[in-house]
Amino acid sequence: MPVQKTLFRSDVFCMSATALLLCSATSASSQTTDEDVIVLQDINVAYTESATGPVNGTVNPLTATGGKVPLEVNRVPQSISVLGRQEIETFSASQVSEALRYTAGVTTEVFGNDQDYDWIRVRGFQADQTGVYLDNAQNLAFAFGSFFIDPYTLERIEVLRGPSSALYGGSNPGGILNYVSKRPGGHMGELSLSINDAGQSSLAFDYGEDLSADRAFRLTGRLQAGDSYDDLNSGWRGTLAGGFKMALDTGTEITLLANLHKADEQHNGSTFLPYYGTVVPTAEFGYIDPGANFSDPNWDSYRRDQATVSAIVEHEFANGFTLTGITRLGYASVEESYYYPYGYAGYALQPADPNGTLSLIAFEHDTTVRSAQADIRYFGRVSTGDAEHNLLLGLDARRYQLDEVQASGFGSNTVVKPTAPGTPMTSVYQDALTTQTQVGLYLQDQITFASGLILTGNLRHDWVETKQDGSAGFERSDSETSYRAAAAYEFANGFTPYLSYASFFNPLISSPANGVTMPEQGNQLELGFKWMPAGGNFSLAGAIFQIDQENVVTGAWPTFDQLGEVRMRGVELEAAYDFGNGLHLRGAATKLDAEITADSNSSLIGLSPTLVPELELSLLAEYEFSTPQLNGLRIGAGLRHRGASQANAANTLQVPSATLYDAYVSYGFNNGIDMRLAITNLADDAYVTGCQTAYVCSYGGGREATLTFVKSF
Repeated sequence: MPVQKTLFRSDVFCMSATALLLCSATSASSQTTDEDVIVLQDINVAYTESATGPVNGTVNPLTATGGKVPLEVNRVPQSISVLGRQEIETFSASQVSEALRYTAGVTTEVFGNDQDYDWIRVRGFQADQTGVYLDNAQNLAFAFGSFFIDPYTLERIEVLRGPSSALYGGSNPGGILNYVSKRPGGHMGELSLSINDAGQSSLAFDYGEDLSADRAFRLTGRLQAGDSYDDLNSGWRGTLAGGFKMALDTGTEITLLANLHKADEQHNGSTFLPYYGTVVPTAEFGYIDPGANFSDPNWDSYRRDQATVSAIVEHEFANGFTLTGITRLGYASVEESYYYPYGYAGYALQPADPNGTLSLIAFEHDTTVRSAQADIRYFGRVSTGDAEHNLLLGLDARRYQLDEVQASGFGSNTVVKPTAPGTPMTSVYQDALTTQTQVGLYLQDQITFASGLILTGNLRHDWVETKQDGSAGFERSDSETSYRAAAAYEFANGFTPYLSYASFFNPLISSPANGVTMPEQGNQLELGFKWMPAGGNFSLAGAIFQIDQENVVTGAWPTFDQLGEVRMRGVELEAAYDFGNGLHLRGAATKLDAEITADSNSSLIGLSPTLVPELELSLLAEYEFSTPQLNGLRIGAGLRHRGASQANAANTLQVPSATLYDAYVSYGFNNGIDMRLAITNLADDAYVTGCQTAYVCSYGGGREATLTFVKSF
């Protein structure tokens, strides 16, 4: 998207107080040196590349997620995790949720081993719809209109915990996930082949090269096909991503990115199962087989056709400031048809017969998403006395359009001896075109004093328009201001405590006629620390926080209200240590206390929402051999613990805790071939990840072993 030159005319741009400071800095070089003169510090913005490039085990890497400008992790006044390729590849992740299993504050596979969608919560709040970003631009999802991102195409996965509306506008209150694409620059080449014990295999490649001093390209792809671990579940999916970067004589750098994804699969059968038969056994047959599938193999289908194209433009001006813009167009077509259980015969929670006859809901939809967005940022640094200002002015806009048709029907099946229920007669109950646009203007100033004090202030205002056509059509306008204020102190030894306060809003796609008239809103208070010594061999970060969410939708369809309020309190710890002898440790801990503080149903006040584990722990140990006989050999082992959670709104049923063990081994041969074997859930334990209600419980994945050969060239 071309930028209008008049956007940054000095007579227009200098109207705001912050901009005035920038303009003063621009002219500072022509003034005589004086104590009162603002002196422009020399800035080398080449480091912006490393804010999106390989992490390579850096203790305190640069990131652009926590401030929309390159900041070291310890200078982001929020809890944040940065995962590089090593963390993504440890257990051969084929979904983003699999790569995040060892990350603090993140609950993955909320609805079990679903291979079509990444169900993720951050600090107890659902993040997969309004909290997913690709290269700092939102991948908004609503209903079944989403974008699937293969982690093989990513250089990083970054998790910014806590409200981020002051930077990104309407978004998930618990935090956001920013997926950073692999980008061109330098030589890279690898070809990999994987196969797992279910019979599913994949072929992947990643190749890039500098064509000249100012031109580079990169091409990445993965094709995955075969049977899955569930009955009747097979199919294929493929991703192709490419990038081209060029530098112009004017100093402008342009990066073009594209991502294509196609899938033709069937559904897994381990989700949407009743509490009795999954969490606790039944008297009739005990437990439902975690691998059972109750859909119809002749009718069940999942098809996705998806494409995104992005352009990233960056230009450094003579005054040291940088103008960066990203634009992206997205298209996704998703068609699904499948059966899912809803209790036993008669929609009962417990079996009505020895065969365990299930009530099935037949569901199908045809969904098309079209999205367009742009984010323009102007940033740089100026010095005033003993203080340095890292300034940012930005404008972003997003348009999301969802065209959907949903239909349903009914059927039945048995647990003891499943049979295909047959193709259903479905009735259309949703046929709508929904459009949401968001425009936001934002400011940021991070002031660093020579003493080590760091003050960060953010202010943003958004205008949101939501419109839906159809029988229940509506229009709604929202206008919200968000802010973040934080103070930190960076000690000489790398220890940085911080205190931050942030507000958030989350616009809802729902009709005012149903009682939804405003966005969800709230705020967070967070006290934390980051200890990341320069050149050190360890990192340690922790935070305590409280998030208060208001205007939560309560009631039952079709009449709702927004009388609900939720308070989320928590503690997080994340640490990594390199002993220097080949042993590396990484651990995370999250403790959440979720409480409903207001609801239209007074009996729920004081209780906890479902799908929020009380405690999550993880520990991962790796040893890299250095002896001549075993050089190139790495072994690792990890454990994941998910604490108990509530299984129904009344908190009378619970999902018990589960502890799982994982392991991996890799060996690098002298000919450039690496062999990796990863095994998750070593003991093949059957466990339930959580229950949304007593009718909707989901099994986690059983033992999965993946063997991968990677050839680097």
